[in-house]
Amino acid sequence: MFIAPTKWLLFQDQKTIIGNDDNVNLTFTYDDSVLEIFEDLAIYPDSDVILARRFDDDFLELLSIYRPSPQRGVIWENRGNWTIKNGLRMSTFDVASARRKNLQQTALKSCLVMTDPNTINHLTDFKDKPIDPVTKANYPWILHLVNRMNATISFEVTNSWGYRAKNGSWSGMIGMLERREIDIGGTATFLVPERIGVVQYIQLYTHTSSRFVFRRPLLSTVSNIFILPFQQNVWIAIAVFLILVFCLLYLSIKWEYFTRDRLTKSAAYWNQLNPNKPTVSDNFLILLGAFSQQGYSYEPYRVSSRIVTLMLLLASLSLYAAYTANIVGLLQSTTDSIKTVPDLLNSPLKLGVQDVVYNRYYFKSFQDPVKKTILEQRIEPKGSKSNWMSIEEGIRRVRNELFAFHGEIGTAYQLMQDTYLEEEKCGLTEIDFLNVLYPLLVIQEQSPYSEIIKTGALILREYGLKYHEEYRLYTRKPVCLSQTSFITIGFTECYFALVTMGYGIFLSVIVFAFELLWHKR
Repeated sequence: MFIAPTKWLLFQDQKTIIGNDDNVNLTFTYDDSVLEIFEDLAIYPDSDVILARRFDDDFLELLSIYRPSPQRGVIWENRGNWTIKNGLRMSTFDVASARRKNLQQTALKSCLVMTDPNTINHLTDFKDKPIDPVTKANYPWILHLVNRMNATISFEVTNSWGYRAKNGSWSGMIGMLERREIDIGGTATFLVPERIGVVQYIQLYTHTSSRFVFRRPLLSTVSNIFILPFQQNVWIAIAVFLILVFCLLYLSIKWEYFTRDRLTKSAAYWNQLNPNKPTVSDNFLILLGAFSQQGYSYEPYRVSSRIVTLMLLLASLSLYAAYTANIVGLLQSTTDSIKTVPDLLNSPLKLGVQDVVYNRYYFKSFQDPVKKTILEQRIEPKGSKSNWMSIEEGIRRVRNELFAFHGEIGTAYQLMQDTYLEEEKCGLTEIDFLNVLYPLLVIQEQSPYSEIIKTGALILREYGLKYHEEYRLYTRKPVCLSQTSFITIGFTECYFALVTMGYGIFLSVIVFAFELLWHKR
């Protein structure tokens, strides 16, 4: 009835008493019984009830009425007066949340979410920081808010933030707030659509989130580095150049062979080295040997052949120098092609998720086909061990494998800071999978203390009390100080070369078999 934002303006007139003697005596007084009416009404700090009491014909005294809590009595605030001559004169222009922040030791209730029962013993000593860091950060904030309101608070403990069941009821901390068993949530929770209207969020967020964290894989794991040194148009230009050189080389060698009888006696040695008629395959081997800097058996004699060969060697030398220099750089390069959830699904990275209640709930509630595929194929593959794990195991696998781990990033970075080498801290990348805001504190929907708590939350931020706990509990992304490290060349980097050699061996065996059959015919 008196819940904000409704406003009430009540009028009380004077009570007139007439004397019994001959002289008419008029006495003006008030019926104070009206004040007793408010003793049992739910007029709490969020209410706006003004009682206007008339003393004279044109003088009204304005009183504001509220109760700090159901356990406390009515408080009357002098808000000013009104006259015809002077109009409205206020005693103070402070808002209700500033005037009524003293709750006179009202007993409030809260709830802390703990995934580990031992957290209750380490709420303020900063031990075991990777365990329940949000609860440990929010606990001092709740105490600051309660002290500012001159109230007391008691805590309950649960292991779940609270989710909607099939019958519509809520579990965990959210369920306690919905049933008004507690006044304020002691652990921040994500802002999700289904909770709007069930609880009220306070703009006091914890600067952390859960995301996929991984080290950018080497470029060779996602791409064929042998084709990356040159752009596509450069490769096309090289192909055109080689075709042109092949044609010129073929014509010049043919010309040398058919005019060999006209050569001088000084070319006798050349005739001994090139007794056979040149073929297309000979030209191809010459071209391939020169271009790959492996040498060839052909020795040009005429000027035209030497010019073509020299042009081929100079161009091959320049291209080979640029190519090999780029290959060395590409072997040490990491890829930045994994930026979105679909990229993560199609990447060679293995995936794992921190085994906490909210991760299991949100991962299984997504209807997006890509995210469902990640859960079904990469997190919980049928017939294989699921990839729900502790954050310690996940961070260890990120270090040693091609692995992406979804966990609370503040805790993950703390473990990386403590266990990784300097060069291993480089190339760390995040991908937001849940797509939720930073977790926020929550209170009852239509709580009588909402404005007082909201104001207190702003003050915590302005005074720096909020950041004091965050900086001690959460670690920012490690800074990369040394990117150089020794990189060993494995099968992944040599895959294309090995495949090419394998196809060559396979083709040579087939050709050899056909040659045997042909000669045995």
